[in-house]
Amino acid sequence: MIRHSYVTSESWIALPWKKFRRNLFRLQKRVYKAVQVGDKRKARSIQKLIMKSTSARFLAIRQVSQLNAGKKTAGIDGKKSLSFEERFALEITLKSQYNNWHHRGLREIPIPKKDGTTRMLKIPTIADRAWQCLAKYALEPAHEATFHARSYGFRTGRSAHDAQKNIFDNLRSQCNGIEKRVIELDIEKCFDRIDHSAIMNRLIAPKGLKLGIFRCLKAGVNPEFPEQGTPQGGVVSPLLANIALNGIESIHDSEPTGGSTSHQSDTRMT
Repeated sequence: MIRHSYVTSESWIALPWKKFRRNLFRLQKRVYKAVQVGDKRKARSIQKLIMKSTSARFLAIRQVSQLNAGKKTAGIDGKKSLSFEERFALEITLKSQYNNWHHRGLREIPIPKKDGTTRMLKIPTIADRAWQCLAKYALEPAHEATFHARSYGFRTGRSAHDAQKNIFDNLRSQCNGIEKRVIELDIEKCFDRIDHSAIMNRLIAPKGLKLGIFRCLKAGVNPEFPEQGTPQGGVVSPLLANIALNGIESIHDSEPTGGSTSHQSDTRMT
């Protein structure tokens, strides 16, 4: 049992982090297997356990306050870091409000692009990032079971090097088939134009988690496009983009002309 009266750096460091990771992975594996066999009701039930899990809460807070590259980036509240006391306090807040989380506004940071335009980075508060990380722990295993075997963008344990290897293996001259092709899709303003209904309709999640994700989407909304966009800078945004784009690989599932069979690579980098 975690005693929140001991709010020192030593008590934070002494938390059983390896045990927390094992507990979380065990639950995530159960979610993955449930979706894999088509039992979404069971998956949603286990997702609730993840959202309630002490292990998941502490790992989420540790991830956004200590490990993430943007951990020192302030949200709209101006807070760049959390003291050890504030981390324990946030864990108590997440415990009581995980099922009815209200997102605060986002801090907007313009980022210049190579073509002279700018893209808007929208940064949630540390507390909102912690809830998003907790939500990601519950959502990711469910949707990993549905993603294409050879999509690599924003996926755990995958990188651009994996995509490069897959392309090389399928396009080199020794591979069977002569009608090989590469299809490149450039989705303009992908994060800014993703339709909210496309995400919500595909989301595998219990009611409380769905409501939190909906509020997350609406917190970073563009007034010109109130039904579109997921905020860049959010912990869960890359996963939501993958959920919306899932299935795009089928655009080249059709058999090429000429009756011959081609060996096609379904590699996707989001």
